[in-house]
Amino acid sequence: MLSLAAPGLAATSGGDKLPNLDQAAPADIRVFDRGYGMLRRYQLGFESATGNVGEGPLTIHGYRRPGQRSMRVDQLVATSDGRSRQIRSVGVMRYVVHPDHRHWHFIGFARYELRRGRSGRAILPRGDRKTGFCLGDRYALPGARRLEGFSPFPQQADQCGLRKPGLRGLFAGISVGSGDAYGAFIEGQYISLGGLPAGRYTLVHTANPDRTLLESDYRDNSASAALRLSWPRGSSGRPRVKVLKRCEDRARCG
Repeated sequence: MLSLAAPGLAATSGGDKLPNLDQAAPADIRVFDRGYGMLRRYQLGFESATGNVGEGPLTIHGYRRPGQRSMRVDQLVATSDGRSRQIRSVGVMRYVVHPDHRHWHFIGFARYELRRGRSGRAILPRGDRKTGFCLGDRYALPGARRLEGFSPFPQQADQCGLRKPGLRGLFAGISVGSGDAYGAFIEGQYISLGGLPAGRYTLVHTANPDRTLLESDYRDNSASAALRLSWPRGSSGRPRVKVLKRCEDRARCG
């Protein structure tokens, strides 16, 4: 049985078993060049991973009416009595067509930013081009524990409606003790480097950046990597990026 919460409600109930999204530090950071000749473009690619270390699964439900292009998304929060309650309107899902995949994406689950120096503001428009995320259990967290009495998997469609643009609804999410990862340069997993001056930068990954999803703790939602960018062959040549440090806590690299 579902109990309905008002849209945007961030309050918790004493019986909630909430997820806790723990963002891993950016990994597999490398430069990639696209195009050729004068049209060559250089991009910073990276892997991103988000684990659920909370007391309950992250489960979202997307649905739409006939004629609507996007799905409205609600969050289902597990409760200690084995039921769940519904958090209304936590986001949207859209069907994405890309050479890598064709399925439904949850928009805005994470944000990638390249910041100048140790803690400067994001360099716009140097944010990522990621259109959304297909949430699922892609790997097990080291030392993950399973809570007795709870299913190890949330309700989810692992392929997020693969090649089903006409789908009217689906579930997705991340189980307790599991994580969702995306490799470098998979659709949107990069930031353009063109025109950036040499120097130190901080690459910041943040899960649930707008806090629309209800969690038990938001303090571990960001992680980062300190980088040194140089142009050994001049501004038109291939840049070089050296990873100085990877930080599970954003503040330590900033």
